[in-house]
Amino acid sequence: MGVREDTQNPAPADPRYPPRVIVVVGCGVAGLSCAVLLAEAGHAVEIWAAALPPRTTSNVAAAFWYPYQAFPRERALRWAGVGYRRFVELAERPETGIALRRLVDLYREPQERPWWADAVPGYARLSAQERPAGFAEAFGFTSPVVDTRRYLPWLIERFETAGGRVIERRLQRLDEALARAPVVVNCSGLGARTLASDPEVFPIRGQLVHVDGPPLDDIVLDEHGPEGLTYIVPRGDHCVLGGTSEAYDDDTAPRPEDSAGIVERCARIDPRLRDAPRLAEVVGLRPGRSSVRVEAELRGEGLIVHDYGHGGAGITLSWGCAEEAVALVTAHLGARGVI
Repeated sequence: MGVREDTQNPAPADPRYPPRVIVVVGCGVAGLSCAVLLAEAGHAVEIWAAALPPRTTSNVAAAFWYPYQAFPRERALRWAGVGYRRFVELAERPETGIALRRLVDLYREPQERPWWADAVPGYARLSAQERPAGFAEAFGFTSPVVDTRRYLPWLIERFETAGGRVIERRLQRLDEALARAPVVVNCSGLGARTLASDPEVFPIRGQLVHVDGPPLDDIVLDEHGPEGLTYIVPRGDHCVLGGTSEAYDDDTAPRPEDSAGIVERCARIDPRLRDAPRLAEVVGLRPGRSSVRVEAELRGEGLIVHDYGHGGAGITLSWGCAEEAVALVTAHLGARGVI
């Protein structure tokens, strides 16, 4: 999967790819979603990325649908709604690794419907008997769970089937991609701090613990606990426990004290998790920003469309942001009489 290339040299010419190739920078879920839509629309597309799956932040994510700290809210609601509908459709295809599960959304104080509830059908208040002890409120809805071990390879296969090409290549500047293509889609995540010269981008450290069992049906989320973020995500062959959300922390080494805290918080919700065998402890750096950036930037004769800064909602917003990014590309090419 992918083509390895000398990072000091431009992508080699290939007769299969005409001069109007579009370069997508980044091979996480944002970049792959954009690349798939562009390739399936008939464009010649190359993905350039310093790291390919499974070495991306998207691979580490617990990856269930939930617009966690997604801003600005009006746009995030639209993007999340698009993503929800697409993931529900894709769940009908077992090869995607997407499953639909009930998410139990817990609150420690009385709560009205959250701002994003209209993005999902069937969002409903649960009875006191349906929520764990110690919580004042709980809501339930069906949430897609995305097994990134299967979903990201499936996206790559879909992209390559549409004629796309994946190149493992580290960039120093987006202008390197513009030298190859008149249109570049920047889905570089945390790398946008350098590539897009965007000081607003910052790392948000997230640590997870993977455990063996017990068999669970529901995702359970406590976003507002005083000791930190807590979630339980069943994935079929194992369960993902989370998590941490530490802004401006770029340490990718697992911390034993974090793992102990995660397991303890999750075990208060389901005591069976306290002694579940641990399979892995993983850390990912979410690309934080005050607001998600999906916008077009003219640079000389070229166009850069940015799609990054998704924080903890990369999976949730991926298809909605990709649709908007592709629409910006299409509008630009149409205005220039290319399509």
